[in-house]
Amino acid sequence: MRKLPLKHLKRIAFGALLAAPAFASRQPYDGIVASVDDQIIMLSELEELRMVSAEQQPGMNRMPADQQRQEILNRLIDDKVVLVKAKQDTTIKVSEKDIAPRVEDAISHYVEQQGGEKKFETLLKQTNGMNLAQFRARLSQQYLDQSYRQKLQFKYVGDHEPSNQQIREFYERYKDSLPLQQNSLRLSHIQVKIKPGAALEKAAFLKADSLTKRLDKGEAFADLAKKYSDDYSGKEGGDIGYTKRGTLDPDYERAAFSLEAGDYTKVPVRSRFGYHLIKVTGKKDNEIRTSHILVRLTPEASDSARTIAFMDSLRTVSLKQKNFPALATRFSEDKKTLDHGGSLGWFTRDKLDPRYLQAVDSLSVGGVSPPIVIGDSYHIFRLDGQSPERKMTVDEDWTEISQIARNYFMSQKLSTFIKKWRETVHIENRLAQFKNLPATAEGFEEGGSGEAGPQPAPN
Repeated sequence: MRKLPLKHLKRIAFGALLAAPAFASRQPYDGIVASVDDQIIMLSELEELRMVSAEQQPGMNRMPADQQRQEILNRLIDDKVVLVKAKQDTTIKVSEKDIAPRVEDAISHYVEQQGGEKKFETLLKQTNGMNLAQFRARLSQQYLDQSYRQKLQFKYVGDHEPSNQQIREFYERYKDSLPLQQNSLRLSHIQVKIKPGAALEKAAFLKADSLTKRLDKGEAFADLAKKYSDDYSGKEGGDIGYTKRGTLDPDYERAAFSLEAGDYTKVPVRSRFGYHLIKVTGKKDNEIRTSHILVRLTPEASDSARTIAFMDSLRTVSLKQKNFPALATRFSEDKKTLDHGGSLGWFTRDKLDPRYLQAVDSLSVGGVSPPIVIGDSYHIFRLDGQSPERKMTVDEDWTEISQIARNYFMSQKLSTFIKKWRETVHIENRLAQFKNLPATAEGFEEGGSGEAGPQPAPN
């Protein structure tokens, strides 16, 4: 059985770790262990991630502590290289308002977990020595950095959805390296979107069609987009720039790639967002540049009420007839799970979306939740199983393993770029200056500042 290469396993795991700070005890000493241009890596950051990795990844504790540190530090350096290159790229834009909802969702989740804001602030002070405002600032910076890295990766690597065969081959090769799952829940769900009624649908189509007729009469696409589009791109005349095949809504993309440069759709195109008028302004290789005018479709309260009544009826039937998988296969609109009877697989409680957890937390195994709204859909969840600790299997953890495999294949592609980018930035590895570091978290916390060796100042 092959082991998953550590550098790739770290790249798979670190995105979540960097975005969700652990509540580790404060260290009595600290210092800069590496720098990449103006980005620094602290000893405490290295140790925090090392301890979390040791808990989650089988076999990690069999490695000497010094080897653990160097492997993880190399991974952290790679992450900083990506971050530096992303910030240097003028085509990549990230703002605090883009990540603000994620930050607040995360904080709400932490507050809920700890039983209130005061208890959470007490925990922050005891474990991290910071108040809620400082924690929010730290989390915001981490999400900003993560967004930069993701956008750069998407630009150079794109998106890769491995085939079922690739996922199974990945699992067979690396299953002994996959992280253990702690305090896990196995869930299934049925998802039904809240759809606009027939009157709204007709009105949106007629509006979009009227704009098509104005284009046919010679009005400028950009002018109509600025005046009528319900998308943020309207202010730019509808232009969304170049995108790679496989990155846009499938219906939108199918229509766009069928056009020649300079052409626009003669019939409005329906996507999950509404009706689009699409104009192709450029093509190259596997990329396409489009502008669009969106007539957005937003369901009304009556549409929501109709959907929740239908979901209530599905829940009643599933509890009486014990046929949840059959109902999911027939009625669920989640294409990724309907062929598996609605199975979402296993989740650890600490990584489960708070809305999912709230829906299933009071259920016994076999129980089905009342309908809850998430985004544009209603869901009902069934609790299929619980386990305090378990290894992942390809049959029971298909979704999670698919994501890990996807990230792995993308990280392999990204590695070739990182190797080149390393040569264009200034990297300084100072780990050798820190002597006699303890091997365990307990030893690290009990050590004195004299054990840490020199603590270099930033460049």
